[in-house]
Amino acid sequence: MSSMAEAESLLAELPRDDPLKALEEITAWLTSVTDTRNYHAELRTQLVMLLDETGQPFHTELLKRYLAAPHLQDFQGIHLWYGPHQFARELARAYEECIGPYQRKVVEPYKIHEILPLLCVRLLRAAAEQMKLELMRYIDVENTVWERMFRCYNIAEANQLVGTMIFAYPGYALHTSPQHEFLRALVVHESSPGTLAPDQIEVCFRIAGRMVSHFDLTTNPDAASEYYIDLTRPQAPKLLDDTVTATTGTRYFSALRALSKISEIIKQHEHGAFVEERRFGSEFTPEGKLTALKHLLVYWNKHHPYRLQLRRGISTNIEVVHSFRLISKLVTRIDLDQVAGLSAKDTAALHARSKLGIVAEGIVGYTPETWTVVDVSVGGIGGMIPKSAGTWVKIGDLCGLKAQNTPLWWVGVIRRLHGDHQGIMHVGIEILAKKSLSVWLRVLGKGAERVSNWETSSGSFQYDYYPAILLPDAHNSYIKGTMLLESGNYVPGKIYEVMLGEKSREIELTGLLAEGEDYEWVTFRWLIAASERWQFQH
Repeated sequence: MSSMAEAESLLAELPRDDPLKALEEITAWLTSVTDTRNYHAELRTQLVMLLDETGQPFHTELLKRYLAAPHLQDFQGIHLWYGPHQFARELARAYEECIGPYQRKVVEPYKIHEILPLLCVRLLRAAAEQMKLELMRYIDVENTVWERMFRCYNIAEANQLVGTMIFAYPGYALHTSPQHEFLRALVVHESSPGTLAPDQIEVCFRIAGRMVSHFDLTTNPDAASEYYIDLTRPQAPKLLDDTVTATTGTRYFSALRALSKISEIIKQHEHGAFVEERRFGSEFTPEGKLTALKHLLVYWNKHHPYRLQLRRGISTNIEVVHSFRLISKLVTRIDLDQVAGLSAKDTAALHARSKLGIVAEGIVGYTPETWTVVDVSVGGIGGMIPKSAGTWVKIGDLCGLKAQNTPLWWVGVIRRLHGDHQGIMHVGIEILAKKSLSVWLRVLGKGAERVSNWETSSGSFQYDYYPAILLPDAHNSYIKGTMLLESGNYVPGKIYEVMLGEKSREIELTGLLAEGEDYEWVTFRWLIAASERWQFQH
């Protein structure tokens, strides 16, 4: 790549149908251009920018593929992640090399203010992309990420360019600045990404990019300031407290002003307008975006939650399974033979229409994994996942847990993941219920008979049946409990009949608490008079 013409010729030969190979070749060229000493400053900058712009579509496609199956402990998942990660790392390194001559003012002065803001924006964006990918695998962010970002921001400050608004790439509709890119990375890192699935981290990264004009970065603390950094000491941000001694490099930041905008978008969803929300990516569902927005509403608030429960060290093994369908079979069930008043015809129809084959179905074909538990609290457990297990694991996944010497299966959700330097994946699991109840739901169509009338049904109505898991409240009662449904079954205000033996009851869905890959966690209310309530107590 001795000239732009030669570079364009070489890049025209990239394998367009193989984005991973194409991106690997571009990354290799970035390394070569960065490390070769005899390039003229302007030519090196032009080449790096060309390689960057050529690589972006491949990077985007590979990230999309990774997010579709972000497995932490299988070869394919690691391979899909490694390509974009190496590209982002080498790109940040290349831009840092390009910035050097402009910082040292060995180029024509007028070009410094012309090109330096763009180089800073692209370097900060590449470093933030590397940071985001490392967060997606729940590993510690490399020190070089903070070092590059801090050095770059110092250069932008020294040249009074932090607020210079530009387009980061040709065709981009939104302006950005060095300060915007720097702030987005800082805020995303402090948004508790360790409790989010990789696709949710991506959504939060995009939301932060849209909301960054509502973030604050100041030289003096105010009532909104929550975190601080020291530009002379590159490292992850820290919480602000009374012990902090300010220096000339101390900067304070928060996302507090963005909360009103986040609340406004959430309200749009509640009024049915959120389906048209395209700003954060059309490849994510409205429910997925809503989950991310609610997460940010909590963690951008100055009084976001902290883990306060006492954790007790322990060393034991626990059996683990996953998927809503399997867990609904393993927890305590109310089966069809416990439902009174069903005719043979209705029983056969129910068997035919059930997605799970709910009549007399045995639980076969599953093998639980064995994980090590290292600590427990009132509402959760911490453990380690063996390298040979957990290829399915990601934040938000539903899991079934069974301790030694007990027949009961608990229901939990993967809440935290963190990989250490030895390659061991540590996991935090929230226990949703230790005594859940697996039931069947019947959709009530217009004119549909109640359970007591099924035996005399003419068969003229079509019914659908769905599995559900009832989760008790803190007092082990289902009156104010919640429910897990298969994905796609939550519709606000939808009415189901819960098949509970002789005393089946109707419910109305009232809210969505969270969603995972194959389930929705919802709230509901019983459509019965208080005097008739059937109390589930254990």
